Parts: sequence; structure tokens; C-alpha cells
Amino acid sequence: MKKFKAWGQLQTVLTVAEVGSYRAAAAALGITSSTVSRHIDAISKEIGQPIFLPAGNRWELTDIGKELVAITEATQANLAFMLKDIENSADFFESVQINTLSFINSDFLAPALGMWRAQFPQTEVIIDASDQTTAIERGEADVAMRLSRPDTPGVARFKLGNCNVGLYTPEDGDPDAWVGLPQDLCDLQEMRLAEDHFDAGPVMRMDSFRAIAHASTATGLSCILPTCMARSFPSLQPVMSDGNAVQISRELWFLFYETRKNDPAIKAAKSWVKQIFPSPNKCLCGQCA
Repeated sequence: MKKFKAWGQLQTVLTVAEVGSYRAAAAALGITSSTVSRHIDAISKEIGQPIFLPAGNRWELTDIGKELVAITEATQANLAFMLKDIENSADFFESVQINTLSFINSDFLAPALGMWRAQFPQTEVIIDASDQTTAIERGEADVAMRLSRPDTPGVARFKLGNCNVGLYTPEDGDPDAWVGLPQDLCDLQEMRLAEDHFDAGPVMRMDSFRAIAHASTATGLSCILPTCMARSFPSLQPVMSDGNAVQISRELWFLFYETRKNDPAIKAAKSWVKQIFPSPNKCLCGQCA
């Protein structure tokens, strides 16, 4: 059995994984960069493999590093739950309510609920899936996942991954008419992209991206879709312009109140979603080009 000399070394690994650099991790932890380096080197030596590799101006987790982070975060969250239960605190959270987009729920969160149950059986997760933006500031959710980076004071955030959204069309389909989202979402970047390309609004509107994909395959109309979802619909091909796929890149962010950063419920949700999405610098599924 491998034994680390201190829990602090694992906390250093978690911090570097989150902020991406030794210097930023040192500032966050209140230690020196050389101490961060010693902690990482000590654990890498103990494991027998590097847990970080340089990637440009960032440090990226190796596969073994990702496993270590997942185990450490799950252990930390479960320990927090146990301590809260022992204290019998009146403010113990028996559930976590997450607000996110419907396709994030259907394609990523719902399939991973077995993982949630296995790791956190003493609590429950409630997912409010909507393509409307719901403010955690109004107390409608503990955690939100959004395709925008807010600057609301007091709201902490970290990036989960990139979300590319492009134009697609069935083979021999209608290249001039398309299926889009409801009118109240017309200001979304992907809706404006489609309107500019087709020089017209959608002829059909659906309440979710997955409904859009099914409508497109059924009618032959073009559509807008996240590239990760489009992989599940091989009959839909990317719309090309000047040899390039017509698409935009957005970012998925995890949001919560800064004052609740040590809340075990928030830590559990954070640990769970980090296991779902492969890297903040890749697409959500980790497979799109």
C-alpha cells in the first residue's frame, strides 16, 4: 500500500489540477512554488509515475493523475459528510439541487447518476434541467452549470470544458431551412450564427437540442447542435463554409456561492462533475476535434 506523508500533499495536487500552475497553486495555498514542486515530486515518486505533464503554460493531469484526483476528491467529500453527520448540524444539506441546460443533463449528468449513488449514497441530487438561465443568486439551485462565465460578485466558478455548437444537415437535406431553439433564446450565440448563415430565422423551433436533432433527421431540415451530441446522429453532417465547419466554441462553467465553498454538498457535486468531464481544455465529451 502506498502511503503519503501528509494530506497536505494531496491538497497541493488538487489545487494545481484546478488552477493549472505551480505559482497560482502556491498563492492559493499560502506556500512557496518550490514547496508545491516538492509535494508533486514526492507523490509522483511514491506512485512511480508522473501525475502532471507540461502543456504549454499549464500543467495537465496524466491519466494516473486524474485517477488520484478523483479518489482524493471523493474521499474529501465523504469525510466532510461523515463529520457533518457526527456533528448533527442543523444546516446539513440532505440534497444538492443543480440547475443546468437540458442537453447537459440528458447527455452527461443523468448517465452518471450511478456514480453519484455509489459515491454519495447518504444524499440525493436534484437536477433542474432547463435551457433557460436560472440564477443561483435567487436560491433556486445550490449549483449551476452554464454556457457563460458570469462576473456576479460572490459567485465562485471553474471551467468544466468547451462546448462547440455547429450547423448540421442531413444528407441530401434542405441546406437553406433549419430547426432552432425557442424565440426567447434567439440571442444565443449559436442561434445568431445560424441566422447569419441561413439569412433567415428557423422554420421550426424545439425546446431542446435533442428534440432539434430528431426533428432534423425526420424532416431533412438543417439544424444547430452541440458537436458532442451530433456524434450520436451519424446521418447529420457538418455544414461547411470555405472548407471549415460552421461552428462556435462556448464554455461550460460550474457556479456556486463562494461562502459555501466548504459545504460538503458543494464539494460532492464538484467531485462528481470533475469525473464526468475529461478536461477543462477539451470538449465536454473529450472526443470532438
